[in-house]
Amino acid sequence: MKKIRRTAILAAVAAMLLAACSNAADGRVDSGEIVVPEMSSEDLLVSSLEYLLQDDEAAEKEPEEKPQEGAVPGLQGEQEPAEESAPEAEEEAVIYYGNAGSYDLNQEIIQIEERTAEELLDALAKHNIVSLDTKVLSFEEKETEEEKLLYLDLSKAMSEYLKTMSKEAESIIVASVTNTFLENFEADGICITVNGKRLITKNAEYAEILYKCTPEELFAHNSMSGNDEPQGEEENGQTTDSQEDIQDQGTEETLPEGTEE
Repeated sequence: MKKIRRTAILAAVAAMLLAACSNAADGRVDSGEIVVPEMSSEDLLVSSLEYLLQDDEAAEKEPEEKPQEGAVPGLQGEQEPAEESAPEAEEEAVIYYGNAGSYDLNQEIIQIEERTAEELLDALAKHNIVSLDTKVLSFEEKETEEEKLLYLDLSKAMSEYLKTMSKEAESIIVASVTNTFLENFEADGICITVNGKRLITKNAEYAEILYKCTPEELFAHNSMSGNDEPQGEEENGQTTDSQEDIQDQGTEETLPEGTEE
């Protein structure tokens, strides 16, 4: 629209200039007693150019910018962005893990998003207390009139991991898991199972409720339980049969006295 308007004005100016040149000899228009001088071509050209310049200046004026959200009216310069809402505070948790060359456990306070069994297990995995592929299958809290108990069921990877450990290292691992869960859930005891069955290793059977303890106390308890050797291995030069092997013999009758198995 602006270009069309300018073209029309220029065309009108050019036509008026041509008309003014053709009537230049007359110079004036006679209208009776009053002589009205005609507008010269130069005056007409100047007036038209001024009009065009005024139109261009009006078009070049930019609209005023709308104030940004959060800006204070009347203040110039950049406005500071509104402060972002602070993230939700994380929870603290206490993690126990082994101390090299000692039965004492290290204690560390960490930040976690939520106090869950999965979060605690992931934190323990960072200190090699459990393997990275050990998963929580189920976790339950039960309270009685006397005490609060935890029931933690882990994947098979837990028992496989313990098979590679010595009796001392196993005591450190089990004590670390026990104390970590009891501390964070404010419980009295915990029952640790694997795939819904009691945790059995080459060093011990953990069929009972575990209470807060040191690795040294757990080591002494396992040594007194008489589970120093895994089932099915040789004892005193003889091979002991497991319960499954006995059942495979196809009889539940009591063997006669003096009969060798």
